[in-house]
Formats: sequence, structure tokens, C-alpha cells
Amino acid sequence: MSTSVFTLTRQENLFKGALAGALAGVLAAFLKALAEPPLQKVAEGVWPPTAAQKEMVGADPTGHLDNMPPAVMLRTAAEELADATLSRKQTLALQQVVHYALGASLGAVYGALAEVQPGVTRGLGVPAGAVMYLLTHATAVPATGFQRWPWQLPRAAVAWESGSHLVYGAGLETARGPIRKLLG
Repeated sequence: MSTSVFTLTRQENLFKGALAGALAGVLAAFLKALAEPPLQKVAEGVWPPTAAQKEMVGADPTGHLDNMPPAVMLRTAAEELADATLSRKQTLALQQVVHYALGASLGAVYGALAEVQPGVTRGLGVPAGAVMYLLTHATAVPATGFQRWPWQLPRAAVAWESGSHLVYGAGLETARGPIRKLLG
């Protein structure tokens, strides 16, 4: 009998952790988006990209928001799967849905992990943000062919993108803890 109570409590805690993480992930995704333009400006001041480099997918969110990986993926999916063409307005709106859904999803996984392995929260979530960068823009996205590998991108793009993931991780952990406490 104690095993089933333990299991239920653990499942409940995982659910609460995932919920707290998902909610915090939405906030962290917002903070990540806010951080990208100033990080881009600083990074490009240190490592100025060429005009051609700024045309690369994912290299210029302030000047080419519709050329970020989610936008390119969405346009490709619409064309290949539905024989449809998304307008710029549709692409940018759907890109926001992808951005926040991914933020919530990664946050939910992080929140559930924090329940069973609290060590993932060390460093105010910044190391977790680095891992999320490595799992997304440094591996999964280039593996799909929608963006070049980090060593093929301008240094500035790698710097601001990875930096924005560190902001995401810090925002995620900063919000997750209090939200989790509210959930009991």
C-alpha cells in the first residue's frame, strides 16, 4: 500500500513540476525573445558579420525575423505538406506559436526533471539553458538542414543565440521555483 501512495505522490509531483516548468518556460521564452536584440547588437559589435552572413538562416533576428529557423520550417512544411504558401504575417504569427510552445515544452521537461534530479537547477538554470542551446540550435536544427552548424555561422549569431538560451535557462529557473511552491 505504501508503494502505491509513493507512486501517486511521485506522479503528482512530476505533474506539478512539469506544470510549473511549462508555465515558467513561457515566461522564459518571452525573456529570451527580449534578450535577443541587445545580445545581437553587442555580439555584432565584437564580431561584425558581413551582409551575406546576415542573410543566413537564423543569423539576423532583428533584420530578418522571417528568416529564422522556425519560420523557414513552417514555410517549408506548408509548401510540402499542404501545397500552401504562408504570408509573412502568417509565418511570423506561427513562428511565435512555435517559440512559446517549445519554451513551454522544454520548461515542462526541465520542471519534471527538477522533481527527481534537483541538481538540474544548479547555477540558476544557466547550465540547463546551455544544454537546451546544444540540443536545439547546435544540433537538432542543423541536423534538419534548416540552419547551418554553429561553426558555419557568423560568430555573432552563435554568441547571441547561445546567450539568449542562457537567459532562457535563468528565467526558467527563476520563475519555476516560485510557481512550483504555489502549486504545493
